[in-house]
Amino acid sequence: MSLSKSKNLERRLNLLSQEAISELNKVCESSLWETLGFIYFDQLDSKEKIAKANFYYGQLQTINEIKLFSN
Repeated sequence: MSLSKSKNLERRLNLLSQEAISELNKVCESSLWETLGFIYFDQLDSKEKIAKANFYYGQLQTINEIKLFSN
């Protein structure tokens, strides 16, 4: 992969990661999920919030895996 494509991929992954973190902070109403992970999601007050948190957490995990393989 060329340097420009690599940098572009890194930039896009960082933007997606920031979006996922922002949405998780909104849904969970704190950043405590960063240390507790899925355990914290079980304590959310609605199934919709739990589903949304699981979605964005999964997205974040996928982004981190892609970053590992792209380096």
